[in-house]
Amino acid sequence: MADATKNTIKFYPVCNGDQSLITLADKTTLLVDCNIRESAKGDDDEKLYDVHEDLLASIQKDANGIPFVDVFILTHGDQDHCRGYEKNFYQGDPKKYSDTDKKNKLIRVDAMWFSPMIAEEHKNDDEQAYQKEAERRLDLHRRNDAARNDAGNRIRIVGYDGNKKYADLDKMRSIPGDIVTRFNDKDQDTFSVFIHSPFKKHLVAESPDKKNSTSIVFQARFKEKKSDTKFITLAIFGGDSDHVAWDTILKETKKSGKDKSEEALNWDIFLAPHHCSWSFFNDRPQENNTEPKKTSSEALDYKRGTSPKVIASCKKIVVAKPNPPHDAAKKQYVKKVGDDNFWNTTTHIIKDDTPQPIIFEITTQGPMKPKLTEGSAKAIGGAGLGIVNSASKYGSGNI
Repeated sequence: MADATKNTIKFYPVCNGDQSLITLADKTTLLVDCNIRESAKGDDDEKLYDVHEDLLASIQKDANGIPFVDVFILTHGDQDHCRGYEKNFYQGDPKKYSDTDKKNKLIRVDAMWFSPMIAEEHKNDDEQAYQKEAERRLDLHRRNDAARNDAGNRIRIVGYDGNKKYADLDKMRSIPGDIVTRFNDKDQDTFSVFIHSPFKKHLVAESPDKKNSTSIVFQARFKEKKSDTKFITLAIFGGDSDHVAWDTILKETKKSGKDKSEEALNWDIFLAPHHCSWSFFNDRPQENNTEPKKTSSEALDYKRGTSPKVIASCKKIVVAKPNPPHDAAKKQYVKKVGDDNFWNTTTHIIKDDTPQPIIFEITTQGPMKPKLTEGSAKAIGGAGLGIVNSASKYGSGNI
C-alpha cells in the first residue's frame, strides 16, 4: 500500500476519456473530470476497472458517513469527460442528502469548478446535470443565501463569459494567469494551481471544435515546504485543448513573464490533450495536416528532468482508424520523452486482463511510482491504495 502521508496523482484507465484524482497529504481530494462507464465492456472489449468503487475507497467521508470530493473540476462538457456525473454524484441541497442517496453511494461535491462554456453548449445529460447544479449554486451566491458557502454549495467560475453573463459573480472567478491557493474553503501551503485557460478569444470559433479550445487547462504545482521557491513536481492537465488554445497559452504566459517567475509552463507530468489526439499538434484530419505546429513542440520542450512522463488517457494506440488516439501523435510525444516515458492508461499496467490506474507519489525527487500499486479488475475495485491523494491551494474567496 502506498504511503498515505504523501501527495499523489492517479490517472484512471477509462479508455478514450479522462478521470484523474489529486490527493494531498491532508487527504483533500481534487477530481479532474469523470468517465464512469456502466457497460461490461469498453471500446476494445477490455475488462473495465471499477473507477467508482475505487474513487469511493480513495476519498473521505464526513461525520455522517457521506463520501465527498473536495473539488470537482470539469475541464469541459464532452461526454467522455463527464460520463456518469448525474448517476454517481449528488446534486441538490446538501442538507437533503438522504439515506437512499447514501445507499446509492452518491458522492457529494463540496466545491465545483465551472466554466461558462458549459452554459453555451451543454449537449448531453451529464453535462446538463452539471450545468443545472452549477446554476443552483450560483443562484445561492447571487442571493447571498446563508448556506452559500456550505460544503456542497461552493463553486468557482473559471474563465470568461460567452453569451450567458456572470459578471455579478466576478468575485468568485479565476482567469488565466491566476494562481489558486485555496480549495474547499481551506488554504494549502505546499500545493497550488496555475490557471492557463480558457481565454476569452476562444469563445469565438477559432478552431473546428470550440469546446476543445475552451477546455480548462491548468498546472498542478507541488512544493516540499511552504518557504521553498522551487517545485518538486509540476503536472499539466489540458482537457481536450488543441493547438489553437496552446498557441495562446504560450504567448500569454511568456508575455506575462510567468513562464520564468512561476515556471508556469514547466512540467514533469503532461496529460496528453484529447486522448492523444493529433489536434494538439495540428488540425485534423492528420493526413491533411501532417506537420506538427511549432506551438506543440515548444510546449513539450518545457519538460523537466531526465524522465518526464506523458500520460495518454485513451484506448490502445494503433495505426488503424478510428482516431483518436492518433499513432502520429504518439510518435511526436515519444520523440520528446522517449518510449519508456510515454504511458498509456489502457496498456501500462494490466492485471487479470484489466487496465489499472497509473499512480504517482510526489516525492522530493519528483513524481515516483508507488512501491505497490492497486488491486486488479472490476471485482476488486477500490482495493489497494485507499485514501492517498490530497488537496490544493486556492486564491481568494470560498471554494
